[in-house]
Amino acid sequence: MIDTKDLLIFQTVARTGSFSKAAQELCYVQSNITGRIHKLEEQFKTTLFHRHGRGVILTSTGKTLLSYVGQILNLLNEAQRMIQDEENTSGSLSIGATDITTAVRIPSIISDFHDHYPDVHLSLKTGYTKKLVDSVLKYEIDGAFITGPIDHPEIFSEVMVDEKVVLIHSFKEQMKSISDLCGKTLLVFGHGCTYRLMLENCLQENGIIPSNKIEFGTIEGMLGCVKAGLGATVVPEIIYQQLKDEKQIFCCPLPEKYSKVQTVFIRRKNVHEFLALKNFLKSAKNVVNKEGRF
Repeated sequence: MIDTKDLLIFQTVARTGSFSKAAQELCYVQSNITGRIHKLEEQFKTTLFHRHGRGVILTSTGKTLLSYVGQILNLLNEAQRMIQDEENTSGSLSIGATDITTAVRIPSIISDFHDHYPDVHLSLKTGYTKKLVDSVLKYEIDGAFITGPIDHPEIFSEVMVDEKVVLIHSFKEQMKSISDLCGKTLLVFGHGCTYRLMLENCLQENGIIPSNKIEFGTIEGMLGCVKAGLGATVVPEIIYQQLKDEKQIFCCPLPEKYSKVQTVFIRRKNVHEFLALKNFLKSAKNVVNKEGRF
């Protein structure tokens, strides 16, 4: 009989690529993790991981098992949530969001949700749109706020807001249009960020070549460098509205084709929309209605 805890351990080792990292994440001793994986390999009579100096990688049979483990664990979680739904809004909820959404919108939503449903244990994962979509597909999170639109046969998406995007810069840059980026420094997130892809497509289409690109992992670091006059970037207009009174950041419009983006909430189509998730989305929409924006 296979223990579901062993499947969770297997899934964590596969995701982290390391017995020690999995042990740390799950609060187990490493020998316990190693022993549980050996037990699984004996039960399936196959090798699930290739061991190497830097960690482990899945074998072909390990990849096959992993494709089923996500579904198995999700079905168990779904059964538990269905039972809990009959009583009250509780249990766990895992949500993802892009860095920009996390910085300017998620705090209000979480605050509203926690005020109404304090018994739900909520966790938040941040990342680029591509990574968050992958996490939803792998059942690692229940849903995510991403930059859309998205068209995937296994994903249901709901538009939360259409919002305007602007190019921001410091007073040192003196930009009036996107063409003024020619020969200037571009501030961007890493590959996989929709805002970066949109900006790069806009520049390429208009024959504009920046002199340099600097990558950032957080919106706070990027905005700090904009204020310091180190370059320019694109952000939702809401961020500019929050900063313009400081008189350190200015903005100019983008071409109409690239002036708007959608923030959408995604989840797997085959996953039950349990009560905690329904009420979380209700809180998100309450914030939208209250503030007149998302």
